[in-house]
Amino acid sequence: MTVSVESLHQTMYVQNARLRLRPFEPWHAVMAYTPDKPALHWLNSYSWLVLELCEDRSLEEISAAIAEIMPDRDDVLASTKDCLEDLEQKGLVHTSNAAGVLPAGEEVTN
Repeated sequence: MTVSVESLHQTMYVQNARLRLRPFEPWHAVMAYTPDKPALHWLNSYSWLVLELCEDRSLEEISAAIAEIMPDRDDVLASTKDCLEDLEQKGLVHTSNAAGVLPAGEEVTN
């Protein structure tokens, strides 16, 4: 099996396994609790969708899935990138490269 150098460095997004979610369907939102750094975060429907798509997927894969759901939206890649950065900063998602290795200095505990 041949793996390109580019694919080894592709950032993949994975939802924090310890994350607790409570949907608020009438508001089209979700409340997320991060137990590692105790905090509550309100996510709108777009952020919630991005979070749910973080199943070891790249920015491009997540954006493509959203573009299929929202074909009239023309800023999917930029909005998804901004959203992923925010979710990562809040500790709701973690990143790894395509080989499944966390970037140096990062550790995920369950």
